[in-house]
Formats: sequence, structure tokens, C-alpha cells
Amino acid sequence: MRINPKLFTIANEAEPVDVQEFDGRKIEVFMMDPYPQVKEEFINKGKFAVWSSVDGVNYRLFIEEGYYNELKPLYSQAINKIWVDFWDTCESVSRKMSRYVILPITVVAIGGCIGFSFIERIGIYLMIAVVVIAFVAMLFCNRLTRKKIYDANTASVELIKKSLGGAKQFDDMLERQKNYMDNYYDSLYPEDDEELEEEPAEEAPVLEAPEVEVVSEDTNKEVVEEADKNE
Repeated sequence: MRINPKLFTIANEAEPVDVQEFDGRKIEVFMMDPYPQVKEEFINKGKFAVWSSVDGVNYRLFIEEGYYNELKPLYSQAINKIWVDFWDTCESVSRKMSRYVILPITVVAIGGCIGFSFIERIGIYLMIAVVVIAFVAMLFCNRLTRKKIYDANTASVELIKKSLGGAKQFDDMLERQKNYMDNYYDSLYPEDDEELEEEPAEEAPVLEAPEVEVVSEDTNKEVVEEADKNE
């Protein structure tokens, strides 16, 4: 699975601050700070950690330095492996759905439209019916795919809770995450403090799959949509 492939290449000449290897995979951790454009782009989107990969085997993780120091347990090898396994699941689900469902539906729909085009009078209505049925079927498949990915994400979060030591440690980590991000933005935009105080407080972030642009080599479509800040 390819994740932010353009981002992956910018660190070709840099030395990672940490290297993790398992199951034939490698994760290199880099700080965002030496790359101002990267830092500005993703921090402005509320993302303090961004994953990238060009082959689904070698990964590079770019993290804001203070955030990394504060939340280092979230980027241990054990937890990073959980996310890599999650992406493998996403790719497998997407690939199977594309190969065994979407592709056959598309072929049948095209074949049906071509065949019905030779039928006079009702041919056009049959073609419209085929297109509508194919569209509805693809919507259903898309929803089913998202449901499976959501379930995989939920299972990954449960594994992370266990890896951190339990629900209490998990909640403490989320609280530290929220406090760091709030303090970071308060210092970054001090003139907005009064306006922010008037707004209702946001809920604590939920640990989900890192929000990344995911491109499947087979479908060339996004597999994982939005999740939360880091995890």
C-alpha cells in the first residue's frame, strides 16, 4: 500500500531518529522540524504525525519533535506494528472488493449496455436500468468496505489499549495528546485565545488510524478516509 508517496522521498538523504524492523518491514522515524513546509502543511491540518510509504514494506513517519517527546509511547514498535497490520487489512479488503465485486459488476454492466443497445424501443430503458442497478450495487459495496475497515480500526484501537497497559493508560495518553495540541496552538495563535474561550470545548480526540492519503496500486482509490489527529 502506498501512503503519501511524495512525502516519503524527501527524507532520502536524512538520518532517522529511530528505526524499527519487524516481519520484514522497516519504519524510520523523522522529525518534521527540518522540513518547514511539511510541518506547516500538516500542523495546520491538525496532524502532528504523518505516515508515508511507497511499497507497503518500508515506512517513514514524520513527527513534530515536541509531540514525539511527549507521546513517545504511541510510537513504540509494538503500536506501530498494529497500524501496519491495520493497513494490510485495509489493502486486502479493498483489493478483494475491487477484484471480486467491483470489477465483475462493471464488466456485466458494460456488457449489458452494449447488448441492450441493439434492442429497439426498450433498449435505452434496459440500459438505464443496468446502470442504476450497477450504481446501487457499488454504493452497497462501498459501504460494506467502509464497515469492514471501521471494524478493523476498532480492533486495532483495542490492541493499542492493551499494549499501553489498559484503558486508564490509554485515556491518560489521549489527555496528554489533547493538552499538548491545545498548548501548541495557543502558543502558535495567541491572538485567538479569547475567541477560543468563547467557543464550546471540543471532545478529547479519539485514537484512530492516522489520517493519511492512501492510494491502492490496484484501484488507485482512497482506502482509508478520515480518522483523527494521529492515531
